Amino acid sequence: MTGYRRMRRQARRVRRTGMQPMMMFNTGDQLPATAFVVLVRWAWRYRSELAPVFLAAVVLGAGWWLHAAHPHWWTALVVLTVVVAAVLAVAGRRLGIPTRGECLYAAAVAAGAGGWLSAATIAGPFTPPLPLLLAAGGFVLAVPWWAHGRRRARVRVERKLAVWPEISHAVGLGGSEVMSAVVDLWGWRARFRLVRGQTFDDVRAKLPAIESGLGTFRGSARVHPTPDDLANRFELRVLDKDPHAEAIPWPGPSVTSITQPIDLGPFEDATPATVSFLRRHGLFAGGTGWGKSGGLNVLNGNLAACTDVVIWAIDLKRGMDRLAGHHPRRSPRHAH
Repeated sequence: MTGYRRMRRQARRVRRTGMQPMMMFNTGDQLPATAFVVLVRWAWRYRSELAPVFLAAVVLGAGWWLHAAHPHWWTALVVLTVVVAAVLAVAGRRLGIPTRGECLYAAAVAAGAGGWLSAATIAGPFTPPLPLLLAAGGFVLAVPWWAHGRRRARVRVERKLAVWPEISHAVGLGGSEVMSAVVDLWGWRARFRLVRGQTFDDVRAKLPAIESGLGTFRGSARVHPTPDDLANRFELRVLDKDPHAEAIPWPGPSVTSITQPIDLGPFEDATPATVSFLRRHGLFAGGTGWGKSGGLNVLNGNLAACTDVVIWAIDLKRGMDRLAGHHPRRSPRHAH
C-alpha cells in the first residue's frame, strides 16, 4: 500500500472518531509574515503606552554601538546631556511643552537617558549594574508618562477617531474624513471634511447621533463652521468635563499691554473668552452669584500687569449715595 492511500485511510479513521483533520504548514506558508504584521499593528496601536520601552531599546542599542565604535565620546555625551536637560528645564515652555511640571519631567528623562548612555559608552551596556539601572530607572521614569492625563486623553481620542468611518456611516455622514484633532484640558476638537452633497446643516441636525456614536455625554458636543467658512468642512468640539463645574484657579496675567486682548476665562465650550479693552468701555452685569466680582478681579489682575495702564478705582455705591444726599452715619467717637 502506498503512502498516499495509507494517509487517506488514516484520515477516514480520524474523522469517524469525531476529530477534525490537522492543517500542516511548510516553510513557504504566510503564517510568519501574518504574525509579524499583527505584531506591528499591535505595537503601532499601543505606541503611546510602549514609548518608554522603545526609548529604552534605542538607548540600549546606542550604548552598545558607542561602546564598540566610539568609547571616547563619553565626555561629549555628558556635556550634551547637561545642556539638553538645562534647556528643557529652563526654556521648555518656549519649545512647546505646556506646563512647568512637564518641562522638569522632560529634563529628568533627558538627564537619566544621557547619564546612562555616557556610562554605557565607557563600560559597556551589559556591565553590571547598568542593565539593572536601565530597567529600574526606565520603569520609574515611565510611571508619570503612563499616568499622564493628557496623554491618555490623546490616545483615547485617537482611537475614537480611528473608527470614525464606521461612526460616520452609522450617523448618515458616510465618506467624511478627519483632517486634524487637538486635545486640551477640557476635551478635544477635530476638523472634518464632508463629501459632496453634505452640508454643515446636515451635521448640526445629526449632532445627537454623533454624540451617541462617539459615546460622549448628552449635550457635550458642539459643531461650528471652520474659520475659512468652507461649506464642506466643520469643526467638532467635545467636552469631557464641564469647565464651569468648579472654581477655576487664576493662572496669572495673560497680557502685558492694554493693546492685547485680555483672557477673562473659558466659555461654556472651554474656548478662551478674550476681550479687547483698548479705547473701549466695559460693563460687568448679572444677578447675585453670577461671577461679576470674579470677572472684575481677573480684569484688575491683568490690568495691573500692563505697564501702559493707570488704574483708578471708584466706589460707585458710595458716590451714588452722596449724589442723592445720603451721607454715611458717622461713628460715635467722631460725633460732635
